[in-house]
Amino acid sequence: MRKVALHIDDANLLDRIATILAEEAGIDTLHPDKPDVVITDHLPFSEKVPTIFLSNGLNEPEAFEIGASGILLHDVATSDLLLALEAVSRGFVILPRGAVENGRISASHAPSDLPQDDLLTARELEVLRLLAEGASNKLIARRLGISFHTAKFHVASIAAKLDATGRTDAVAQAVRLGLILL
Repeated sequence: MRKVALHIDDANLLDRIATILAEEAGIDTLHPDKPDVVITDHLPFSEKVPTIFLSNGLNEPEAFEIGASGILLHDVATSDLLLALEAVSRGFVILPRGAVENGRISASHAPSDLPQDDLLTARELEVLRLLAEGASNKLIARRLGISFHTAKFHVASIAAKLDATGRTDAVAQAVRLGLILL
């Protein structure tokens, strides 16, 4: 895992998370020379590394404006925290469950250094969302009211534009670029 920062503004929680990461995952957060995970309680963090904000009520759009790569609630399970740390180190964006569905955040609030919707057409974004759900070309065609061949063309176009090797890779690339949220 490449270096990741974990921002926690609660001192008690900060100490508890550092202990949990050290004891349960073997992640050293205490030696400042080269830790995998840097835990900090101040902003802005001095290094340009993916940063997860651990909070009990942080406003998601504001967090992304100040550089968050991920947002987790303070009561996150250790296993979920470890997955999130790995995911942001690989370029993914992490949000609390329901943040998008409840309208608290939109794709326009994704990290600003990522390309947005102008890479794909509106129809390609619709197809991409269906791809992310695991839809076949036949199902994509049926849901969008287009021919099977048109759906197949859109899938190929998406893969080419995202420089992907296939359907699954196209979805993974789109998530990395912030075009869709899973």
